[in-house]
Amino acid sequence: MLLELGKRLESIQYDQLPEKTIEKAKTAILNFFGGCLAGADDALTMAEKAVWESQNCSGDCVILGHKGKTSPMAAASVNSLMGQIFLLEDCHENTISHPGVVVIPIVMALGQSLNASGKQIVEAIVVGYESIGRIGKVLIAPGFPTFGLRPASTMAPFGGAAAAAKIMGLKAEGISAALSIAGNTASGVMEFVNSGTVDICLQNCFAAKNSIMAAMLAANEIQAAPTILEGRFGLGRALNQKELDWSPALAEQPGHYMIDESFIKRFPGCGHVLATAQAATSLVKRYKVDPEKVEKVTVGVSQGAKEFPGVDYAGPYSGTISAMMSHQFMVSSTLVHGEISVDTVKMYDHPEVAKMAKKVFVEIDESVDKAFPHKTGARLTVRLKNGETLTDFQEDLNPLNRDEVILRFRNYAQAFIGAGRIDEVIDKTINIESLESINSLMNLLESNI
Repeated sequence: MLLELGKRLESIQYDQLPEKTIEKAKTAILNFFGGCLAGADDALTMAEKAVWESQNCSGDCVILGHKGKTSPMAAASVNSLMGQIFLLEDCHENTISHPGVVVIPIVMALGQSLNASGKQIVEAIVVGYESIGRIGKVLIAPGFPTFGLRPASTMAPFGGAAAAAKIMGLKAEGISAALSIAGNTASGVMEFVNSGTVDICLQNCFAAKNSIMAAMLAANEIQAAPTILEGRFGLGRALNQKELDWSPALAEQPGHYMIDESFIKRFPGCGHVLATAQAATSLVKRYKVDPEKVEKVTVGVSQGAKEFPGVDYAGPYSGTISAMMSHQFMVSSTLVHGEISVDTVKMYDHPEVAKMAKKVFVEIDESVDKAFPHKTGARLTVRLKNGETLTDFQEDLNPLNRDEVILRFRNYAQAFIGAGRIDEVIDKTINIESLESINSLMNLLESNI
């Protein structure tokens, strides 16, 4: 199966991509830049960077918002971690994955070292998303997250390895070999939802490093089990405890690519709590709510959005990760601060937020559940102590559009690369197909501070 998939991925060429797909890739790149820079000065970023510096890594690759250059593997690892710190990444709902936060830093890092063109960058990004989408639509079966493995981290090495192999110029056999090697690293445990620790970010580091290693080994003609997905002891059976039908992974979809299905988060939070954040934000815009006058809040969501590990949690929040996973935090922080943002997430231990979170209860809403997964909505009911009830219903998510993604990038880039280069980064990304070398774009993202 992997060889056939490798042939599909090898055949993806920039000049044959629909305009909508190319534009989606450009927006994903800009969002990745902004999401990374939001966490560029975080202690976790500094720790990961220090590890690589201790290894005396050298190369031509930029760690976003930092001074100096490093090796492709170091840059991909640090940038992928950085992009996950405030959960501002994109989502592929059908696979419960976040392709851009691993695929894009790998492609950019290897692209710099190989002096790749803008068109090659787009091709490789599309290939990475395609690999995650096609394999994930089968591997990530219903109920998968409750088994203990995080879907996004399980899928990341497949997207990263395919994208790395593509940017390195490997043919179908090499791409399929990279995928088979990467299959041995597909993992990422969900236990961080109970501890509030940064495992979710570290999983990106491992995926980035493993992906590049898989592609490099494949380039040296190393081959892992070609039936690692569908074989008797392959990942399909190992992770789902049953035989899976892999034919959808190879289904023809003329003119449609998996990246077309992705969307960009409006709020810093788990994908399953975004509709709740949207409803809470809408409600506080319509009503002036005094948190002290709130008696009880009910959040109505789909079954999946209630049962996903870590999302139905009223605290105490031990860090930003546990807060960003929680429906209760989304509501309570919005009611207290008037918004959900990186700044308010950093105040995860605010006493008023903690007090309000205990008043928030999550339940399955029949109409919201019926519409899922075609629509991801939420119903919010706030009961005040005087008996008054305030409600807000969000039928579906409202992802960021390109203009909003650019605004996000401007907001977080200002402190690291300065105002003078921001417009140039935006222009080069929007016109990436005209770049003979991706270095002319990535060098602008090295800090001059």
